[in-house]
Amino acid sequence: MNHQQTVAAAVDQWVTGIAARIPGHTVFVENHAHTEYAKTLAGDGSVVLVVDGDADDPAIVSVKGTFDEPGEEVLVDGTLSLEIQDYVAVPFINLVGATVVRLAGQDDWEAFFADAEEARRSGHFVRQLTEVNAVLAERGFLAGFGSVNRSLTRVHIAADGTVLNGPYGTVIGRVGDPLHDVRLKAVPLAPESVIASVCDASMVRMGLNQRPWIPRYLAALDAWKFVLREQREDTRLVGFGLSLYGAGESHSLPLPRAPFILERQGEFRLLDTGTGRVFKVGADVATLVEAFSNLRDVEAAAGVAAQTLGVSPADAGVSARAVIAQFDRLGIDLLGAL
Repeated sequence: MNHQQTVAAAVDQWVTGIAARIPGHTVFVENHAHTEYAKTLAGDGSVVLVVDGDADDPAIVSVKGTFDEPGEEVLVDGTLSLEIQDYVAVPFINLVGATVVRLAGQDDWEAFFADAEEARRSGHFVRQLTEVNAVLAERGFLAGFGSVNRSLTRVHIAADGTVLNGPYGTVIGRVGDPLHDVRLKAVPLAPESVIASVCDASMVRMGLNQRPWIPRYLAALDAWKFVLREQREDTRLVGFGLSLYGAGESHSLPLPRAPFILERQGEFRLLDTGTGRVFKVGADVATLVEAFSNLRDVEAAAGVAAQTLGVSPADAGVSARAVIAQFDRLGIDLLGAL
């Protein structure tokens, strides 16, 4: 990656908490007086972002603006501009440029869960969240990427010198503490520790546990970005307000990385978001793919899809195996397990 790409990846890692955007961790410094200490926390491949930092210091990246006020703007390295908005406000505004959608309080989380439930029930998504320039903060935690091994994906040094495991996280040290001590405090923390300073983290964790399909919802938001803007109004995503075989609430949604079935004007396409490849399929194939992706078992899928297809479960099973084999030859994992 060149310098600009590295900076963008580091900012993404700081916003989302998703590791491996850069080789090391992102260190964000609110008070430039703590710059030298921040450098001691930055190992190989790390990036140090400093508010009002010295633009001539090659060891850091200067940041202008503030990240903790909705409607404000953050300018990173003089080129990367990010607007900051709270989740509750996003449905009522137009996103002009790259926008960080913060989940900064209890109201934001309640609205997020309500919108996810509505999407699954009716197929209605908040339009702004499907835009390419919307970046959902704490995506790593929401999608289940958070783990004890990734607690130092980012280090946030607040203006008062406290060190946190993210901009809204848990205190893991103070300015002057060596990296070893900071790491020791970070490692045992639960994933929800990254939001502990702004809301009741245990209640958020409970909300996620009650909705194990949230990672698939996040993947659905990404899937919309592959749909042409002029086709969005009459396109539906199978699994969100639409089932081709009458899936009940007991049927789980597919794994996050599984392909999506898109329906538009009675025609079906299979979208693999990992590669961006799209395949036109018939209604029968779409039905079998949905059932197999949901139930993750060929016989169970054939059993529930047979009536819709108007064939016996045995015949549905033969067809399902043929569909799975065909997509496997094309390099498409219908379960999204790989």
